[in-house]
Amino acid sequence: MHKFKIWLILFSISLILVDKFSPISRIRDNIAVFLGKNVSLLLYRVQSYPQLVILKVQQQQELATQNVKLKKQVEEYSLLLKQSKNQIQDAKLLSDLNQKGIYDDFSPIVAKAVLDVNFFVNNQLLIDQGENKEIKVGYSVLNKDGVVGQVSAVNPNNAQVRLITNPDYKIYVEHSVSKSKMLAQGGGNNTIIVKYIDKNDKIKVGDILETTGLDDTYPAQIPVAKVIKVFYENNGFNSAICQPIVDFRQLQYVLVLKSDN
Repeated sequence: MHKFKIWLILFSISLILVDKFSPISRIRDNIAVFLGKNVSLLLYRVQSYPQLVILKVQQQQELATQNVKLKKQVEEYSLLLKQSKNQIQDAKLLSDLNQKGIYDDFSPIVAKAVLDVNFFVNNQLLIDQGENKEIKVGYSVLNKDGVVGQVSAVNPNNAQVRLITNPDYKIYVEHSVSKSKMLAQGGGNNTIIVKYIDKNDKIKVGDILETTGLDDTYPAQIPVAKVIKVFYENNGFNSAICQPIVDFRQLQYVLVLKSDN
C-alpha cells in the first residue's frame, strides 16, 4: 500500500511536468482560446444582426437623401457659375445695344436679375435697382435677346418685374414680316397666348412677334416671342401659343427703359 502511494505521487508529478513543459499544453490552450474567441464572435453577430440590418437600411436612406441634396446643390452651383462667367459679357452686350439707335427715345438703366421664389411661382423677376435709380412702375424691361417684361412694383433698392409670361401681362405685338398687329397675353408655364388673329395673316410655327413701338413703352422691333403652335378656330380668328425669345433662366443683366417722351 505504501509503495502504491509512492508510485501514484510519482505518476502525478510526471503528468504535471508533461503538462507544463510539453507542447501539448500550448496546443490545448491555443485551441481553447481560438474556440472561445470565435464562439463569442458568432454569438455577437447572431445577437446584433437585426440591429445591423436596421442600421444599414437607415444609412442607405440617409445616403440617398444626401445624394439628392448634393445633386441639387451641384445644379445650383453650376447655374451660378455659368451666370458669373457670362456677367461681364452680358453687361457689355447691353451697353452695345444702342449702337443701332433703338433706345434714342429712352433712358436705359442697367440692373442685375435675381431669380427668387416669385420667378418660379408668380412669373415675376426681382432686379437689384429701384427708387435709387428713379425706376417707376410701368417701365419696360428687356435684355440683349428681347422683351423681358414690365416693372410692377418698386422698392428703395430693388423692383419687381412682371414677366411677359405672367397671366396679368398684355402687350401689343406685330408680325416681324407682315407687320400685322395683335394682342399677346401671358399664359404661364413659359408661354404667351395670342388670340383673335385674322385668318388672312399667314402666321405659322417659327414666326417671330415683335414690339410695335406705338405705346411709348417699348422701342419698335424688339423680339417678344416665337410661335410654337397655331390653332385654326371656327370663330373667324386664329390663336397661337408662343414661347418667349428670352431664356429667363439664363438672365444676367437687364435694361430698364424710361421713356423720354
